Amino acid sequence: MYFYYPVLFKALRLTFSRRYFSLRHACFVTIFTILFLLLRSLVWLGRLLDQVFFRGYRRQTIKNPIYIVGNPRSGTTFMHRFISHDRQFSYIRLYHTIFPAVIFYRAFAGLGRLDRIFGSPFTRLLNMISHRGFKGWDKIHKTGPKEAESDEMLFVYAMLSPLLGLLFPFLGELKEAVFADKIPAKERHRLMVYYKDCLQRHMYATGPDKILLEKVALIAGRLGSILETFPDIRIIHLIRHPYQCIPSLVSMFYVPWTTLAPQVKRDSQASRDIARMTFEYYRYILKLKKTLPKDQFIEVYYEDLVADPEATVEHIYQKLNLKISAEYRTILREEARKARQYKSRHSYSLEEYGLTKEMVYEELKDVFEEYGFER
Repeated sequence: MYFYYPVLFKALRLTFSRRYFSLRHACFVTIFTILFLLLRSLVWLGRLLDQVFFRGYRRQTIKNPIYIVGNPRSGTTFMHRFISHDRQFSYIRLYHTIFPAVIFYRAFAGLGRLDRIFGSPFTRLLNMISHRGFKGWDKIHKTGPKEAESDEMLFVYAMLSPLLGLLFPFLGELKEAVFADKIPAKERHRLMVYYKDCLQRHMYATGPDKILLEKVALIAGRLGSILETFPDIRIIHLIRHPYQCIPSLVSMFYVPWTTLAPQVKRDSQASRDIARMTFEYYRYILKLKKTLPKDQFIEVYYEDLVADPEATVEHIYQKLNLKISAEYRTILREEARKARQYKSRHSYSLEEYGLTKEMVYEELKDVFEEYGFER
């Protein structure tokens, strides 16, 4: 398993530095680091056993994968969970990305069958733990062990994910975690070898003949490397106004900060670091878009997805030359009906995080012009 040690060492050094030190935060970081390294060791062992019992995964091909991307909070999860109901796709669940080894996939499948025989007590316990563990995010990003999710944990294991900012509220100083595309070429290559290996294991275990369907909202900083690894990738890009995306994303990070690092205020440098990361992501996706053929980069506005998800999905399938089965069409209509009944309970504003519309516009003038966003 690839591990970019410099980010871990720097994050720990900053945590215990005079500038950022807080006893409460330092305790959480110490506990996290120990548990993280133990979990990582367990996963490493499982992946080692794959080399003995499931060596066939190394011959697994990944053809024309579909990636749903966009700046965080732009509807990527909504779109992903809509399309993941189609059986022609293989998608990653949260527990897959935490335990990326075939042997764990098989073990959990076996435990699931055993659990159902006894009336699913383990499932109920897991749901209760999941509900409590993700309680603060219920209104922002509902998730759980069996929910369709991004593969972000694969990059957390490598210490090259912006998600590290949930525990380390100084992403502005962990630039490699924000932009893996900017680490040395040799390290990027090693990262992508590890990443492709993870996806091969996933496809081998869940459907060798299926199409890989990925959703990654924090992908922008490594999208160039992924395009090099999978040149036949097909991208569905979700577009949403920065005035909505940015405060929503900052709020997602701020929720755990209130517990893990309560010294961090809403209007803080930590919040502005998240905003600046998003500025970079908007610009980088726009830059990469201009290098790709139109049939490889499909764009969907968030408002269109919310207004008519069924028509939006049908439009995407047409662009990708995919067929909608009768079974999936029935599911699609039912999910669209449910979606129309959903009302967001989460409100947010730029100002509460020390940001302004003028600041966002000045940073993203080219993006506003490209997509016709109102100032």
